Amino acid sequence: MFFYHLIDGLFLGGLYASIALGLTLVFGVMKMVNLAQGEFLIGAAYLTYTVTTLVHLDPLLSLLIVVPVIFVISYAVQRILLNPLIKRGMETLLVATFGLSLIAQTAFTLIFGNNTLSLNAPYTLTGITIFGDTVRTIYIIAFVAAVLMVVGMYLILTRLRFGKAVRAAAEDPAAAASVGIDVPLVYGVTFGVAAALSAIGGTLIGLSYGFGPTSGSEWLLRSFVVIVLGGMGSLWGALLGGILVGVIEEVTASIVGAQYRDLIVFAFLVLILIIRPQGLFGQKVSVAI
Repeated sequence: MFFYHLIDGLFLGGLYASIALGLTLVFGVMKMVNLAQGEFLIGAAYLTYTVTTLVHLDPLLSLLIVVPVIFVISYAVQRILLNPLIKRGMETLLVATFGLSLIAQTAFTLIFGNNTLSLNAPYTLTGITIFGDTVRTIYIIAFVAAVLMVVGMYLILTRLRFGKAVRAAAEDPAAAASVGIDVPLVYGVTFGVAAALSAIGGTLIGLSYGFGPTSGSEWLLRSFVVIVLGGMGSLWGALLGGILVGVIEEVTASIVGAQYRDLIVFAFLVLILIIRPQGLFGQKVSVAI
């Protein structure tokens, strides 16, 4: 039975990693904490819901529409609203993204109401047997998606010319600008890519759970736990941190009850921050790979 909970936690961790990748990418490159991350997740879920309702596409197929739309919106937000505030310090950006979060929550309520929605697909109600344990199909899809996103971003950041520009801007923006790298453009594209990754995570949330106008706050908090455990700014750390949180939750729920899973997770987080402030898999200086 314990082994089954480990398997469940492993695949649940893939879902957690998928929602945290955008947050850790933005922090790794821009050294910025995006408090509107949860609203990007839920906004993507709402947009997927709208697309599937209007054109009757499968939610995962609708990502072909949702991901580019979220990228364009977030790129515009970064270039127009956030980029001018960078010189004023990270505190200003925290306040700005918190304001964006509140605006988005209000907009979601006005447009969609307060009712809890969910995304429907045949695979949300099915499971696949792995070593005798039946795992929800959507968790397996989320795990595969998280691995592909991490590997894809790692290859982009280490193999492509643009990826090298991103890493240079992350290490030293002034030096990067001095050799001709358009740092504001890099920041804008990075923010857009992070939101696009979050669009995938948000759709997976909608397929796995219900969501409402204020659900983003809960998922933002879960994302923070994942990236702090894994090491802020580390893509591989986000994957490993997500798996760790998933395993802790499932094992805890089986031993002391589901009502204590959050208590145990956050207690473990505090312990890790005391022992290793940079996270289990992070470095003292984050480099977004």
